[in-house]
This record gives sequence, C-alpha cells and structure tokens, in this order.
Amino acid sequence: MPEKLLHNEPDLIREMQAGCQQAFTAIYRHYSPHIYMNIVRMVHDSVLAEELVQELFTRIWQKRESRGIAEDFQGYMYRIAQNLVFDFFRKMKKDRLLLEKFKSMASEVDNSEAMEDMLDQRQSIVIINNAIEHLPPQQKKVYKLVKQEGYTYKKAAEEVGISPFTVKEYLSLANKSIRNYLIHHSDAPRELLLVALIFFSLQ
Repeated sequence: MPEKLLHNEPDLIREMQAGCQQAFTAIYRHYSPHIYMNIVRMVHDSVLAEELVQELFTRIWQKRESRGIAEDFQGYMYRIAQNLVFDFFRKMKKDRLLLEKFKSMASEVDNSEAMEDMLDQRQSIVIINNAIEHLPPQQKKVYKLVKQEGYTYKKAAEEVGISPFTVKEYLSLANKSIRNYLIHHSDAPRELLLVALIFFSLQ
C-alpha cells in the first residue's frame, strides 16, 4: 500500500459514496500509480496494467455505496485488483484455446495464407479502415489515438477532453462496432471474418 496515506480519506470516501466525482478523482490519483506498479509487475504489460487499473476504479465508482468500501476501503480495493488479475490469467488461458481454434479454422480455408499475412492483404486493410471510419466521431478519435498512435488511456482522455473511464467505454463500443461491421460486410474474406470474431471480441 502507499507509504503516505491520504490524510482526509474517510471524508473523501463519504463524499464519493454520496456521488462526488471530485472526491473519487482525488482517491484515484492517490492510489492508481501504486496499484498500477503492482499490477504491471504481475502481468508484464503496461497497456494491460493500465486497463486493469481503469477497470478497478470503474468498479469502485459503480459500487461506491457498498458497505465494504466504508468499512475497509484499501482492503476492498486490493481484493478487486487481485480478482481482476486472476480473471486476466484465467481469460488468457481461455484465449489461447480460442487462438488455437482460430488457427485450425484458418488452415481449413482453401488457398489460405499464413495467419500473419491475413491482415496485410490490401482488401482486408481497406475493409478495416472503412469499419473504423463508420465509428461515431468521438469513438473514432479515441480508437485511432489509442490503437493506431499508441496513446495511453490517460493521454487520450486529455487529448479528447474526457475521462479515462470514458476512453475505456469508447474502445469497448468501437471494438464491437468494428466486429459487427466486418461480420456483416459481404465482401469480407473468410479469414477476416475469423479475425473479427476472435480478435475484436477479445479486446
């Protein structure tokens, strides 16, 4: 836990539970760097660690009226963080099975190329770009900043003028929209449909 405790934490927690976003932001700024460092040491991926931190505080905000938050906020927070990391490792195991299934399906496609080359095909690139262009303006901007330009959630949020939690929500909606666009695109190659079903469902 952080060496320096938040001096007015009980008051901030009460204010947060009453719906005060400023109090929630103060708590987030105090605890998120330390939790991020703990998580990144476990998952060895800075982007994933940031996503897990955002998910952690999203859940805290959504469950802010919980009795556990008032009784032992730090314990409550670290239990959620631990559960998120455990869920990640369980999902990773599941994703490996999905990727093996994908490779098996792709190998059955007549005249299919290697998996690494599928998204390099000009037709696939054009279709994916079209899917991105069909996103609502804010979603498209956030998607391009994070996925194409490598912005962190925090940096993208500052660029667009929204919260990191909204960035996460926009990315989730954008992935669903792109997947649905590819699935319903009549000209999409079968290989690209497999990518849509697996890759954009795991984001």
